[in-house]
Amino acid sequence: MIIKQLNLDHFGKFHDREIHLEKGINIVYGANESGKSTVHSFIQCMLFGTERLRGRGAGKDIYTKYQPWDGGGSYEGRMRLTCQNQNWRLMRNFHKDDSHLTVIDETGGREIPCREDDISSLIDGMTLSNYRNSISSGQLSLQPDGQFTTGMQSYMANMAMGATDNVDVGKALNYLKEERKKAASKFSHQEYEDCVKEAENLRRKLEGRMALMSQQKALERERENILERIRQLECDVDDAMKQDRQERMKAIRLIQENNDVAAMYKAKKAELREMENQTGSQKYQQHLNDVMEEYEVRQNKLEDDRSRYSELEEQNEGNGIRNLALIFPVAAVAVLVWLAGGLVGLKGIAHIAAAILLTVLAAGFAFMLIRTSGKKKERIEQLEAEIEELESRQQAILEKYQIDDIAQLKERGQDQRSRQEVVVRLRKELENLRRRYDQLQEPLKPYIEKYGESVTLESSAGQKQKQTIQQLRKQASDLLRQSEQLNWQMEQLDEKQSSLEKLETKISELKEQKKNSEEEIKAIELSQKTIQDITARIHGSFGTQLADYISQLFSYITDGAHKKLNIDEKFQVTVDDDRQLLLPQQLSAGTVDQIYFSVRMAVSQMIFSEPMPLILDDSFALYDDERLKNTLRWLAEQKAFSQILIFTCHHREAEMLKSLNCDYHYVEL
Repeated sequence: MIIKQLNLDHFGKFHDREIHLEKGINIVYGANESGKSTVHSFIQCMLFGTERLRGRGAGKDIYTKYQPWDGGGSYEGRMRLTCQNQNWRLMRNFHKDDSHLTVIDETGGREIPCREDDISSLIDGMTLSNYRNSISSGQLSLQPDGQFTTGMQSYMANMAMGATDNVDVGKALNYLKEERKKAASKFSHQEYEDCVKEAENLRRKLEGRMALMSQQKALERERENILERIRQLECDVDDAMKQDRQERMKAIRLIQENNDVAAMYKAKKAELREMENQTGSQKYQQHLNDVMEEYEVRQNKLEDDRSRYSELEEQNEGNGIRNLALIFPVAAVAVLVWLAGGLVGLKGIAHIAAAILLTVLAAGFAFMLIRTSGKKKERIEQLEAEIEELESRQQAILEKYQIDDIAQLKERGQDQRSRQEVVVRLRKELENLRRRYDQLQEPLKPYIEKYGESVTLESSAGQKQKQTIQQLRKQASDLLRQSEQLNWQMEQLDEKQSSLEKLETKISELKEQKKNSEEEIKAIELSQKTIQDITARIHGSFGTQLADYISQLFSYITDGAHKKLNIDEKFQVTVDDDRQLLLPQQLSAGTVDQIYFSVRMAVSQMIFSEPMPLILDDSFALYDDERLKNTLRWLAEQKAFSQILIFTCHHREAEMLKSLNCDYHYVEL
């Protein structure tokens, strides 16, 4: 398999970035934060998809880490590779809402179906775990992860059975582990112990049930005796109370009647007082009569004056015209005499005298008419003044008594007479009530002396017997409460008996579950031990070959400083320096990286059936120059890898390859 081209369309910081790679060694150089790790992760994501975590890990997973920086809706890329003598093009959309992988066979011009969302179904051995633990190593992560051991155990088991790929030791052991948990969960020791303990406790409590029954019967007998005594006392009390009750009822009737009469007397007296206040004295009534009489006389006089005034007004209005009518003929006669005298020959003094005489007559007649008219006017003015004075005095009376007309004052006088009649009636009723009240005092006196003012039907007869009855009832109530408590306790014991029977049945079931669970766990543990023993035996066949290969490579890299590495059935590595076995953590960090690099190279050649690309991301940061040169020389000579991608932020890898006369393809980010 050879990766030919990477197209980071929308991935992390890259947008429409195209990278070409060649067969053999490729140096991918870039300064810090130039995107080397992003390109490395892009290759993994194109092969296996982006990893998405949940819970606390969300936000730190690969999907979130490499979302496009430009914030667009696209999150995708492409990769071209050669595999199985065919040219393939991988196209992947990483977006969570439309995540999918498309594989195109460019040689045959068709789409290749994938069973999963990665290419593990198309390339033998190409799983994410194998990829991470062999041909791909990130920064400071050469040591394989926890899935490495079980993966290698499965691989060797398959090789031992004929190079098939049907056995997964890790899955088998995990399955048996889960089955053991299930088998163990079928039986709860705590539940069993709790049931046994509860059953013992119930048995102890049930031992006192017979004693409780005897105690309850004794309480019932004692209570019945007390109730019978109470019934006898109640009969005696009832007889005494009946007689006392009759006397009390008679006393209550007399007292009630006395109180009713007193209340009626009080109410009548208050009504009489109020009526007397409203009625007033006889003198006040006479005054009202005088006022009404004076008002009527004055009203008659006012009506006469108004009538006379109207007549004089009508006469005065026609006097002016009538006077002129009377004066005009006299004046006309005087003028005619004056004129006629000349015509008939009257001349001189006779003529003048006749004219003067007629003129004097006309003037005198006019004066007489004017004087008569003046007297009528003077009379009219007098009537006006008199009418005004009468109206004023009448209005003063109305205002004084706050009435609209004299009829209301008459009604008030009539009301006064009616109230006087009511007062007389009320006084008679008060006298009758007083006599009735006095009559009641004699028969009421003995009851007041015996019972007091407040008599009730509550009889005091048989008081001593009542106190005795009350005490007996309290005793009976206490006995009943004790009996009910005992009954409740027995009911609880009955429930406990039922619970005990259920518990004993459950304990039997739990014992059977315990037996079955223990047998199942033993079978599972036997299966686990068998798989582990078989894995150890298989490791005895393949482990030596793997250790020899790793030792040779590690010795080559270190110039023989360490000649032998051991690897046990759990794939734990130790270094043999002829004196002792050293653990990796006892060596320098650079040496540890070289150990696990050797392990990865050996594993890569074991698990893949054809050469694969080797991807190293700053894997040589802790190497010294000599060991780096040995490693690069070994990589250049290898045919086990179809392609080697070295991501670095240094120039020494390229310089050393030049010094070794090794060809390489250089890519700068």
